[in-house]
Amino acid sequence: MNYQLSQYSLRGARPTNQDRVGAADRGNAVIMALADGLGGHMGGELAAETLVQTVIRMFQNVRHPTITNPSAFLALTILHAHKSIVERGKNHIPPLDPRTTCVVCLVQNGYAYWAHVGDSRLYYFRDNKLVQRTQDHTTIEELRNDGLISEEEMGDHPHKGHLLKCVGGPNKPTISLGKETLLGKGDTLLLCTDGLWEALSPAEIGRYIKYETLDEGIEEMLLAAEKKMGNTCDNISAVCLRWEDNVTDSLPLQSNQVINVDEDTLWENAAIVAAAKKTQRKTKRKPKKDKHDSIESRIKEFEEYLKKFDPK
Repeated sequence: MNYQLSQYSLRGARPTNQDRVGAADRGNAVIMALADGLGGHMGGELAAETLVQTVIRMFQNVRHPTITNPSAFLALTILHAHKSIVERGKNHIPPLDPRTTCVVCLVQNGYAYWAHVGDSRLYYFRDNKLVQRTQDHTTIEELRNDGLISEEEMGDHPHKGHLLKCVGGPNKPTISLGKETLLGKGDTLLLCTDGLWEALSPAEIGRYIKYETLDEGIEEMLLAAEKKMGNTCDNISAVCLRWEDNVTDSLPLQSNQVINVDEDTLWENAAIVAAAKKTQRKTKRKPKKDKHDSIESRIKEFEEYLKKFDPK
């Protein structure tokens, strides 16, 4: 694989930095993780740190050369991070209620896969122009989708901080999964916290990610955002990958769909797959492909793997 990777984080005008970013690579894959701890809840830093550490650890400990169900892997990793965050909050003295948003992206064999919860975003650029971005789990995103406010008005809206979903807290998160995306040479994936997207438009971001040296572009972008926001500047963080390889000839691994999943959905699909395999063993015939048998087609393997890391 040939790519540039850069990550950067600034405290802004806040007393502490509750953002966390991280990345790790292996022969055919790289993973990026970004989390924005919720400042309204004690333990935001704990939640963000736990999420990023969990994602990196799970990626590094996969034994197989290829993660065969990338989106399912990302969803299960976030669910595992949720459990770890809740457990660490309970064990803290005094107990905490740590919560965070997150966005995670896996690039493997020339394809990109991503998952997110909350209003931390992934932007996908081609020729330095925005192709798509993740949809925030917020009230103002719903207003934008209904045509009541514009993209530009989102950063200044009085309800911009009203999250509908997060990782941590009493409710298990519903996770949005992006499509399996074939990368072309020069394509760029940017993961960022709301501190960046509130300050800079996609067009402004596009001007920085086209720098020849990505590290320089990302650093200057965050400094420009910090300067623009001044005394109101939130924590600002980003991790960015520019794909500099040719289009891969590897075949896609999963159906091309955008879905929302939660733990119950994953367990339901795992039961469907397990039942299909049991039938196959009994009949020694190939079962019909179930409509649910898509990105979770080997979900049981990952569930068994994740059990090793459950908090004791």
